[in-house]
Amino acid sequence: MGKKSADRNARLEELRREQRRGERRRSLLIYGTSGLVAVALLAGIVIYAVLQKSSENKTHAVGYVTRASAAAAAAGCTGVVNDASRGNTHVAANQTVDYDQAPPSSGNHDSDPLPDAYRFYERIPNLRVERAVHNLEHGFIIGWYDPKLSDDQVAALRTAADTAGDRFIAVPWQRGDFPSDRHFVLTAWDRTQRCTTVSEVAIKEFVKTYANPGPTGAAWDSPTASESGASGGSLNLSPTIAGSTAGSTAGSTDTAGSTAGTATTAP
Repeated sequence: MGKKSADRNARLEELRREQRRGERRRSLLIYGTSGLVAVALLAGIVIYAVLQKSSENKTHAVGYVTRASAAAAAAGCTGVVNDASRGNTHVAANQTVDYDQAPPSSGNHDSDPLPDAYRFYERIPNLRVERAVHNLEHGFIIGWYDPKLSDDQVAALRTAADTAGDRFIAVPWQRGDFPSDRHFVLTAWDRTQRCTTVSEVAIKEFVKTYANPGPTGAAWDSPTASESGASGGSLNLSPTIAGSTAGSTAGSTDTAGSTAGTATTAP
């Protein structure tokens, strides 16, 4: 082989080696870039999951306030507060529970809830708050009104109760006035929203959001109703109920002479 042929072969071999080095660099660049992209994507997923979990933990924590909707804000309502659990032990039918929040959104209660044949209760003597609290544990929404809610607002609440659905009950609070000049309060189990005026739209929104909560809330710091979806209590005419049977005349009188609540036939 001549010198020229040897030189040419050497140059060709060098070119081949350089081509192979270039291919390796391109492969490393491609694989390295792909790896970085995969790592970035994985990191993004992990960060998103952590932030999502942190956000869920925050919204489920005691004291967290969910911003009031436009309809609720227009009615002078606060946001919805996650309340601390105050127990759920049954008490005797003649036992009074001294609730430390007015009105309560959870707590010890009568073993027999208020019957769900009623949507609205008048201001009547001896209506047991303890029974209404048991309704909350069953996933009902209670719309409480205190002695200072004006007559026109009480009338608006009575009308709203007829259209709010079968998981809503309006109940008078007769253990004093609510704070902050908000005399109508919506509660679910461990949820409270205080309002200046009655809004049918705000009531329906609250019912849609918080009635019959799912079982996933059982482990939250602010737990949801453990007996969600259960029905109301016994339909009787004792002074502690002072109500009439579904379909009877509203405002009738029970056997003890108490004014009855407004009865609405459940859908």
